[in-house]
Amino acid sequence: MKKVLSLLAVLVLAITMAGCSQDNSNKSADLPKVLESMKSEVGFSDVIELDEGGLKSNYGIEADDVKQFAALVDASGIKCEEVVMIEAKDADAAKTVKEQLDKRMESKLAQNKDYLPEQYAIIKKCSVEQSGNYVSMIVGEQHEKLTEIYNKAFA
Repeated sequence: MKKVLSLLAVLVLAITMAGCSQDNSNKSADLPKVLESMKSEVGFSDVIELDEGGLKSNYGIEADDVKQFAALVDASGIKCEEVVMIEAKDADAAKTVKEQLDKRMESKLAQNKDYLPEQYAIIKKCSVEQSGNYVSMIVGEQHEKLTEIYNKAFA
């Protein structure tokens, strides 16, 4: 009887832990609302929100590959603040979006390495993440808090 109860307890624990993982592939979020939450909770100064044209010019991402998105970049050119959250239309589009955001991240690192070493150090702590058709690049001094807000949107 103890073995059965122990096995049952392990099974319940495993199911609970699986439910708490950060896999957003079967969940959805309203990305413009997530960006608004980020702006209200963290606050940004001197940023520009991007439209579809900004996705193409800044990242090489075609509007046809995107179901929804929200993005902002630092307007001063001095800070590394950049938040890009995209829901791609399908798995192939998500792969393409991730590749483009990875290129952008590499570019940001290269641009800041010698020019702004303190911004470079911040960028090094950030990454491009993909979960299902959702791809995000959250870069900034408060990237941990911003990532937390993003992940909570899928809860």
